[in-house]
Amino acid sequence: MSFTEQKRAEIEKYILRKIAVDDEKLIEKTMDSFGISITSAKRYLKKMAEEGNVMKQADQACGYALCEETLEECVRIGESGQQEDEIYDRLLREKLSGCGKNAQRIWQYVCVEMLNNALEHSRGTQIRMIVRRNVLYTTVLILDDGVGVFRTLMDYMAGHGWNEPDEKDALVELYKGKITSAASAHSGEGIFFSSKAVDTFAIWSGGKMYKCYGGREHTVLENRLLAYASRFQNIGTLVMMTLENETVRDLAEVFDVFADVDEGLIRTRIPIREACISGEPVARSQARRICRRLEEFKEVILDFDGVEFMGQGFADEIFRVFAAACPGVLLCPVHMEKEVHRMIRHVGRGQLAANVLLEADGMAGA
Repeated sequence: MSFTEQKRAEIEKYILRKIAVDDEKLIEKTMDSFGISITSAKRYLKKMAEEGNVMKQADQACGYALCEETLEECVRIGESGQQEDEIYDRLLREKLSGCGKNAQRIWQYVCVEMLNNALEHSRGTQIRMIVRRNVLYTTVLILDDGVGVFRTLMDYMAGHGWNEPDEKDALVELYKGKITSAASAHSGEGIFFSSKAVDTFAIWSGGKMYKCYGGREHTVLENRLLAYASRFQNIGTLVMMTLENETVRDLAEVFDVFADVDEGLIRTRIPIREACISGEPVARSQARRICRRLEEFKEVILDFDGVEFMGQGFADEIFRVFAAACPGVLLCPVHMEKEVHRMIRHVGRGQLAANVLLEADGMAGA
C-alpha cells in the first residue's frame, strides 16, 4: 500500500503522540487507525528512530520514548540586569527558536510571566530554568527556592479578609484568577492566562499541585511533574509548561475567551475535581471556598469533568444560595455526568435561578 506524503506524516504524528502519553497499545492502535500491518507500523518506528526522533525505552509501557534535548540555566535573584524580559532574551529565546511562530509568541508570554512571579514574589535567591524539547513538544520548567506560591498567597489572604486560610484556599483562588499578593503592581491574571495558553500547565509547591490540562492526560501530567520535583532540593515553587511545537493556538484568542477589552478578566473556569482536593464535592464549605470572589466575574464556567457524584449541600450552596445572592453572575456547569446534572436540578426545586445555564450540551457525552 502506497500512502501520500501527507498521509505518512499523519501516521508519524499519530505514533509520536501515542509515545508521548506512553500508550501501551501503540502498535495495535496505529494498525487499527490507519489500516496498516504490524510490519508497516514497526517500519515507521524504525524510520523515526533512525532520524533521532524516538528511541527504544524498556521502562516505557509502549516500549519507546521521544528523544529529548535538555538545556538548563540558572540566575540569581536580586542581581543587576535580572529583569524577566532580559532573562528571557538572554537565556531562553534562542532555545525556543525552533518552535513555530505561534508557539514562540506563547512561550515568550508565559515564560516572562512566570519569571516575573519568581523575581518579585518568591522571596527566594535563585531561579532555575530547564527546557526539554523533542520533535513534538517543548517543556519548560521554572523553579525557585522561595517560600512557595501557596504560602505567599496564604500570607496575603490572611491580611485581606480570609479567616486562617490554608493551601486549599490558595489553590482555589489561583483557579479563579484575579488574585495577587501585590495588587498595586499586578492584576493577578498571569498564572490564569498562562495556564490556558499552553497545552499542559502545572505548579507544584509544598506538596500541593495546581493543574490545567484541558481534561487530558491527568496521570501522565502528575507523574511527570512529581518526577521533576523529586530531582531537586529546596524547591519553593516549580512550574511546568508543555506546548506543541507547531501549535495553531493563537495567544490573542486565549485572551478573548476570558477577557474584555474594557473590563479585563470577566470570565473564569474552575475545574471542580481539582478545586476540591480534599475529596468529592459534597460539603457546603467546599462550595463556599469556590464561591468566594465569584461576584468579581460576569461568567463562571464550572467544569465537572471527572466528577461522578456531587453532594446536595455543595450543589445547593452554589446553584441556589450563591445564584440567588449574585444574579449578575452567570453560572455555566459543563461536562456533567447524569447524577451531577440531576443534583443541580434537584436543588433548584424545579425552578433554577435565571443565571444558572443548565443545558443538555453541558453534560458529558451529550
